Amino acid sequence: MTHPVFDHVTYHAVYDASILDALEYARDNRFAGVQIAVETPHLSFESMSDDQLGQIASFVESNGSFISIHAPDEAVSLFQHSRILRDGIRGYYHALFDFAARIKARLVTIHLGEMPTFATDTRRELIIPQEDLSIYHGVAAQNLDMVLELAAGRFTVCIENYNMDEFSMFLLKPYLDDRRLALCWDLAKSWNKPTLERFFFTSLDRVKQVHLHDVRQDERGNVKSHRLIGTGEIDFLYYLNRLSEVEVLDYCIEVRPREKAKESLESLKNLMGVE
Repeated sequence: MTHPVFDHVTYHAVYDASILDALEYARDNRFAGVQIAVETPHLSFESMSDDQLGQIASFVESNGSFISIHAPDEAVSLFQHSRILRDGIRGYYHALFDFAARIKARLVTIHLGEMPTFATDTRRELIIPQEDLSIYHGVAAQNLDMVLELAAGRFTVCIENYNMDEFSMFLLKPYLDDRRLALCWDLAKSWNKPTLERFFFTSLDRVKQVHLHDVRQDERGNVKSHRLIGTGEIDFLYYLNRLSEVEVLDYCIEVRPREKAKESLESLKNLMGVE
């Protein structure tokens, strides 16, 4: 028995020696490719030569590998309102997207970011003032427009549900409706969050990447994610059967290091009855 999901399973390359090393491991271990953690200094594109970029692109083309990029999170938050800091974020995305295009990446996943909140003496945090909410909405939309302009259709841009809330869902809806933007659904990050899960099911045709890792809860209620698939709470069979109804480009196993990603791949096959 086979399942279409397994033609598109990659792993999150974080501790690999290099991008080429990761691509070779993926090829040799029956992954479709890799997602590169460019947040890590040793995998950052900023220190790579033209020759190294050419080698990666050549490998991707000759082996039919799928390569995607996972951008940093809060460092490049799209809720950033400072004009000075936004100039830096624009410069980063300009360079990141040029790198993505040069190495033949088909997908780049970014985080929307968070609006900052501040704890008080009596409460963990206070509600953000309405005048600030309107500013955050405006700058986030401008920053999203900037990101999509820089991507220029060269690859799919996905927003991951990392720290996504109802304000973010409302903000993203018009971009999803007119198909300018896609979604990355991290299943573990929507666990026990019914509103977020409903949002993804109602936007299922816009899901182009899925992050796969399990989540475990200890006796004190503490939740830990990025665990070996099949050792926690996620019903992968249910979600993957639903997701197979739409065209997902990448199912990325976010279990580290890569040896554990390989174990997770085998576990996922067992769970789904795939040889």
